[in-house]
Amino acid sequence: MANLPIGIVFLSITTILVFLGFFRATLDRMRLTDRSTIIILVLLIIAHLMPNFGINQYLAINLGAIIPLAVLIYLLITTSPNERIRAIAILLATTGFIWVTDNLFLNSTDRFLFNIDPLYLPGIIGGLLAYLTTRSRRSAFIAGTGSIFLLDIIAFLTNLNHHVPSQIIIGGGGIFDAIIINGILAVIIAEIIGEIRERIQRGPARLPNQGGDELE
Repeated sequence: MANLPIGIVFLSITTILVFLGFFRATLDRMRLTDRSTIIILVLLIIAHLMPNFGINQYLAINLGAIIPLAVLIYLLITTSPNERIRAIAILLATTGFIWVTDNLFLNSTDRFLFNIDPLYLPGIIGGLLAYLTTRSRRSAFIAGTGSIFLLDIIAFLTNLNHHVPSQIIIGGGGIFDAIIINGILAVIIAEIIGEIRERIQRGPARLPNQGGDELE
């Protein structure tokens, strides 16, 4: 167990919790069933065994990363047009925030404010932005996961522009774990904030005219 990647451990625990009926309300908001979620989680565990595919000297992709990318695309295309626009906006805002902090604050240290590991910033920022703007768990997952992909693409374009002889592997190594963890972390953060708000108001949290996950 100690030698297993953190992503596999995280996914295994999440799979068990979903099987036991946890997160049902959250999955309903994202229009996912328990069965489909478990299948996705098992596929993500298997994805850890997938090899890298080299595109050129500057870019490669871990074939396992195609699975979370497919989930992200599915969540985008199965939502309403307005929600899709908001999700993309939150994704871009999260990516921009991470890129700025990475370039301005993390050059001399590997920790961010409050000793937060920057590896988990996309999930934290994505979850916060998604809930504060749309209260959408779906947008939270898209932002937490998609920002990792976009940051890898930005790194690839930067290397290409400066002719840096370094290959960016999208979803490779620990980045794959970051993709998985940040997507789920963003949803958990949005859900926790939502639960706290509901308890404070002593009723279901509703936000008319802002859409959210359309089930809230």
